[in-house]
Amino acid sequence: MEDTVQNAETREFRLIVCDPLSLQILTLAIDRGIRLPREFIPAYARTAAMLTDVLAQRFGLDTIHLATMLPEDGRSHCAVFEVIGGLKAAGRRLSFQSVEDLSSEEISDHERALFWKITRGDAKELGRFARLGWINELFAKLGYRFDRPSVRQFNQGVNFCLLSFTDARGATKWFKAVGEPNIREYGLTKEFASRFPLYLPSIEVFIPEWNGWVSKGVEGTPLNDSQDLQSCEQALLALATMQKEMTGDTAVLYALGAKDWTSVRILSLLEQFFIDAETAMKAQTSTLSKPLTYEELIKLHADIESALIDFTNLGIPDTLLHGDIGHGNVIASPDGPVFLDWAETYVGHPFLSAEHLLADLSRSNRTFSQNQAILRLGYSEHWKAYTTPRELERSVAMAPAIAAFFYGVLCWNANRDRPDPTRAWPLLRSMLRRSKYELETVSGVAA
Repeated sequence: MEDTVQNAETREFRLIVCDPLSLQILTLAIDRGIRLPREFIPAYARTAAMLTDVLAQRFGLDTIHLATMLPEDGRSHCAVFEVIGGLKAAGRRLSFQSVEDLSSEEISDHERALFWKITRGDAKELGRFARLGWINELFAKLGYRFDRPSVRQFNQGVNFCLLSFTDARGATKWFKAVGEPNIREYGLTKEFASRFPLYLPSIEVFIPEWNGWVSKGVEGTPLNDSQDLQSCEQALLALATMQKEMTGDTAVLYALGAKDWTSVRILSLLEQFFIDAETAMKAQTSTLSKPLTYEELIKLHADIESALIDFTNLGIPDTLLHGDIGHGNVIASPDGPVFLDWAETYVGHPFLSAEHLLADLSRSNRTFSQNQAILRLGYSEHWKAYTTPRELERSVAMAPAIAAFFYGVLCWNANRDRPDPTRAWPLLRSMLRRSKYELETVSGVAA
C-alpha cells in the first residue's frame, strides 16, 4: 500500500529523491502521468529517520535527507533526499525522470526552483546540509571512502544533522552538527570532551566550519535500560566529579552558552509561573487526580519560595547541570558511564541533575526505585566537604521537591511562548502535585 491513512496526528510528505549523477528524481506512474512518492508519518516523529527508512524499505534506496521545504498554498510538506552509494540494482527497477516533467499540481514553481538551488548548493536558507554531496565531503574530511556507505540518519534540520555510519573496519561512528538554537552544544561538547574524556564519547575530529564533530560509538547499555545498581552509583559519582570540577568555573559555562537555572533565576519566575499554574489547574478535565485549589496553590507558592531560599543557603555551590540527563543520555559502558547530548547545559544546584536522573531511572525499573534513597545519600556524600552534616541532610531532604518543581518550570518555560502553551499543562499539574507531596514530607517546610 503506497500511502498510509492520514489522521490528525500525521503529516503528509511528498518525497523528492534525487540521483546525484543524473539529477533526475524518483517518480511513480499514475493514470494521468507521473507523481512523487508520498508518505504519512506521525506528526512528532523524526522526519529524517522515518522517511529514510521508508525509502529503504519501499524502494531499496540508501538516502540522505537534505532538507524539508515549508508547505505552501495548502500543499503537503516536501522533503528532498540524495541517493547515496549509487542506484545499482534498485535503480533498474525504478523510474527516475526530470523534475521538469512533473506537473505544477504535483510540485509548485517555488519548490521546483528550490530543488534546483539544492542541486547547485545555493539553498543557503535551508542550511549547510541542503546540498548534494555533503556526505562525501564528510567522509573525505575523515579520510574515508565507501562505495556503499552504511549510514543511518536520525535527524536533520537547518544546519543540524545527526547520523551514524560504519567505517571500513566495521566500527560505528557518529556525526553530529548543530545550528540555532542549539549552536552552544558545539562549544560545550568541545570543552567537556577536553575536561572529562572519561565521561564523554571519544571525539575523533571537530569540524568547526560545520559546528560538528565525529565520535566513536559507545558500547554499552542506556542506563535506564540497565538493572545494575553499581552502574547507577558510578554514573552519580561521575556526575558529581564533573560538577565539583566546574564549581569554580561557572563563568566558563555561561560564556559557552549554558543557561542560568540557579535558585535565584527560578525565584524570579515564581509569580508568573503560579499565575499560569492556576489557569492550568482550572482547565483540568481528567478525574484521575484532583486539581490543586487556589488556596493550595497560594500555600505551595509560599512553601516553594521558602524552600528555594533555604536550598540556596545550605552551602552547596551552583555548578554544571545536565538538562537532559534521562531518556537514554547516560550509557553504562564497560569502561564506566558516558554522558551524551549536552545541548541543554545549565548552571544551578547540582542536586537537581542527580534527582532528575534518579527519577528517570526509578520510572524504568523497580531496582532503581527501591534503592532511590540509598542512591541519593550516596551521591550527597560527594558534597560533604561543602557544608555541615546537618545542612547536607537538609539539602538531601529538600532535593526531590525542588527538582520536581524545577522540572515543571522547565517545561512551562519551554512552552509558554509557543503557539500552544497548554501542551505543557498536564506535566505542569503533575509536577506541582509531586512538589506538594515532597514538601509535606520535609519537616519545617510544610505541614
